[in-house]
Parts: sequence; C-alpha cells; structure tokens
Amino acid sequence: MSRTVEELRRLALFHEQTFHRTVSTEVYLTEEGALSVCKLLDNYHDMEMAMLVDRTTYEILDIAAIMHRHPFETCVASFQSYKRLIGLRIMGGGVLHKVHQLIPRVDGCTHLYTALEACLRALFIGAGYEEMGDLTQAKTRNEEQDILRQHPITKDTCVSFRTDDEMPLPPDKYLEIMRQQASEEGGDS
Repeated sequence: MSRTVEELRRLALFHEQTFHRTVSTEVYLTEEGALSVCKLLDNYHDMEMAMLVDRTTYEILDIAAIMHRHPFETCVASFQSYKRLIGLRIMGGGVLHKVHQLIPRVDGCTHLYTALEACLRALFIGAGYEEMGDLTQAKTRNEEQDILRQHPITKDTCVSFRTDDEMPLPPDKYLEIMRQQASEEGGDS
C-alpha cells in the first residue's frame, strides 16, 4: 500500500508529538570566504556549527561548533575532531566519505555530523550557485536546467540534473535488480 503525505500525516491527528528537530542553515559571502552557519535544535540539542570556505579553492579554512544544550557532558569533546577538516576540499565527489575518514564515528557527534552535512549542502547552493555566472544567460527553465546539468557543482547530483536522461526505476523493479545483484554476489562464490 502506498499513501500520500497527507494520508500519512492524518495518522498523527490526536496523537502527542514525541520528537521534533529543526535544522536551519545560512550562507554569507564574506571577504574571508563563504561562511555557512547551521543551527540544529531538537528535544535534546541546541547547537551551532560555522564553516568558512575559500571561494576559489573550496577548501575549509575554519570550522567551529558550540552546544548550548546537549544530553551528556562528554558531547563537547567531539568539537576538536572537526578541526581535522581544515584544508579539506569540499567540491567534487566523495567529500562525505573523506569526512568519515577524518572523523570516525567514535570521535564525532551524530548531530554535529548532521549540521556539517547541512553546512556543506547550503554552501553548494549559497556559494556555488552564486559563482555560476552562466545562469544569468538562461532565458527559460529548460535552459537553466541544461546549464546546471553540465556544471561540475550540480552535474548528476539529482534526478533533475542527470546527464543520462533516465528516470528512476519504480520501487518493485529497482528492488528486484538489487535482489538479483545480492544473490549473484552471494551465490556465485
């Protein structure tokens, strides 16, 4: 059974909400670089992360975090681990994999990692798109989409910017392919 968001939301009527999280991001283009600030607020956390990135090389110049509310005293020990990211180039593929290599889960904080991802995604939009002068030449939405499909920042990052002109497979077909691949990997050994 597959329902709409509205149908699923109706399930919450007359029930107490047990958890809420808000993640907000802001990006500023400053003299020192692109600054991304993320605030994460939920039932247990109130924290902020700020990341300064060079607008030419897209390397992290500085990063800092603060927790105004956190569940355990040891949570703040994770701050120093994020300094390992200074010098990391954030444009191009595999940046989140590199982050995981530099900050193993046991050295970091799941919630700061959420903030870090939000900072990075906001930078791609807030700083990356600002650098795309070609967009001002686009006269139609289709032209803008074609430009974004070819730009290194956005190329192949979502269904709208796919360069193979394919559309996602329906769930049943996709899951069947995944099952076949899993059985071939496990069954042919």
